[in-house]
Amino acid sequence: MFVPGLFGSMGDEIIPGTGDWHFGLAGIVYKPFVKLLERELGLKEGENFFVSYYDWRKPIEHSARRYLYDTIEHAKKITGKKKVVIISHSMGGLVSRSYVESNYYKFDVSQLIMMCTPNAGSPPNFSYWTGGSLPGESGDKFNLVRLYMDAYLWLLPRVTNMSRVDAIHEFFKGLKDITPGAAYGNYLFMKNNDGEFGVVPYQTMNTKNNFLDGLNNKREVMKKRHIPITLIGGIGEETIRYLEVEPSDSPDIWIDGEVTNSLKTELGDGNATLSSVFSLEGDKHIFQGSHNEVLYKSLPLLAKKLGRSCGEEKPYPSFNDYSLIILKGKGHIKLKEKTEHISHLLRPDTSTSIEHHMSVVRIKQMSCLVVSQEFLRTYTVNFVPHELRDVEYLLIKKGKRTESRIHVSSKDPIPVNALLTL
Repeated sequence: MFVPGLFGSMGDEIIPGTGDWHFGLAGIVYKPFVKLLERELGLKEGENFFVSYYDWRKPIEHSARRYLYDTIEHAKKITGKKKVVIISHSMGGLVSRSYVESNYYKFDVSQLIMMCTPNAGSPPNFSYWTGGSLPGESGDKFNLVRLYMDAYLWLLPRVTNMSRVDAIHEFFKGLKDITPGAAYGNYLFMKNNDGEFGVVPYQTMNTKNNFLDGLNNKREVMKKRHIPITLIGGIGEETIRYLEVEPSDSPDIWIDGEVTNSLKTELGDGNATLSSVFSLEGDKHIFQGSHNEVLYKSLPLLAKKLGRSCGEEKPYPSFNDYSLIILKGKGHIKLKEKTEHISHLLRPDTSTSIEHHMSVVRIKQMSCLVVSQEFLRTYTVNFVPHELRDVEYLLIKKGKRTESRIHVSSKDPIPVNALLTL
């Protein structure tokens, strides 16, 4: 069973109108990974392989009880087996831990594999939770998860008509569950009036991760329940280790200090530090690569853990050059192959992933695209509006944000390629 990470599940239960469960914009990462597992390890979705989607906006405990538990029951019923092997990525590892450490656990997990799971939490999530943004990030280093986060936090206040932080606290409670907990250690450094920094002790903070503290306080239960744990971490990517903060006068945001800068380490995958991933006991493995690349580099290890053979090493997709654009307005996406001049219409009521090149999701009257520069060299991407009007758009490329409007008509489609190559 595969449990994806944050933003790795989408469907009507999360946002009405997005269809049955799928990977959403994260399809460029997860969809080819699942195909790889099926092709190389002899798995087949729906028969001996299952994906546990979940509502990542909700508290992690809710996701474990409401979604993972039900998916495991379904898998046992289909296969006739009494236990499942869980392969989890990022936040999905915490959903999995929440189940196997719970009082409703049915002793039906034979092993738990966690890839890039922040078992002690991750500092950037504190910044998003308390202030709605991650200041001080120049975007020089590409980060796909941060791209998704910036896009979602741009959308959230627009669909809720609330301030960003209020909307996060009301509709994105799962985010708090991946802020750093006590096991992470002190991670805030407060600048005083003299410009000197002092440590902000975790125990004195208003923002504590009670969920993760509770999970880590009883982590020995996994050993008592004889669940073999495999921990897989990535290194070589700039990863936020500490945050610099200044006092804030606001009673509503930045309640533990306004984030102004970050201190990084390369002992991480760009999102989770190695020390956070390895804060549990288990069989530990390290791969050079980003949060998403580790998925693919782990394939031979996954084959070994599952007792299956694995073919020759395959080239790993690089997740280093993607742009995201959100277009607000009625319309559809049209692709054209530059060499063959063949047009492909992506219907407004569908969500599409083209391997690791492009993902498209429709959310109400908004079209959200994540696309690689490589894809743009082969295809022309156009947004064809259904009416004469101004279309608002957000473009995020290499950490730089552009927000603007374009006046369009159905006879004058928006050339997405031109926007994405600015």
